[in-house]
Amino acid sequence: MGLDAVELVIAVEEAFGIAISDAEAGAMITPAHLIFHVQRAVGATRDRRACISLRAFHRVRASLMGSVGASRSEVALHTRIETLFPVSRRSHLRDSFRHDSSLATLPNLRFGRGWIFSPTTVRDLVTIAVTQNANELRDERSWTDEEVRQVVRQIIRAQLGIDKFRDSDEFVHDLGVD
Repeated sequence: MGLDAVELVIAVEEAFGIAISDAEAGAMITPAHLIFHVQRAVGATRDRRACISLRAFHRVRASLMGSVGASRSEVALHTRIETLFPVSRRSHLRDSFRHDSSLATLPNLRFGRGWIFSPTTVRDLVTIAVTQNANELRDERSWTDEEVRQVVRQIIRAQLGIDKFRDSDEFVHDLGVD
């Protein structure tokens, strides 16, 4: 198992609080295999309720509304973060947002300048919130199959830098994992 695969497994283990043995990881040749393994490990159900990314968006939007005074209509997935933080108060508002969001981890907001992986839109913040704060965002009930799928796919995107892929794609042959 190469470095990309090891980092992917570690990210999944951390996000879900599970352990994946080397033998289990080696047998997972597609995202679908990984998703199924995690669903079993966390006891996911088929329950239908608000998805984890929607809950992340609501948390991010509420925090932006409270900390920077943005209106509900100003905060959409495509909204550029820098437009919500006036330059004169940017540092104070950034700290206020990080505190108000009550998410365990949020990146430094560099407003897309000079940093390749810096979030530039609200969608980027939501993706980071789902990837890094999955346990905190889920509600008290167990994981659903779809929540597990969403989080695993977000982790694959973040770890491998791949935007579009199918659950049936093979990690090595189709996604180029070493």
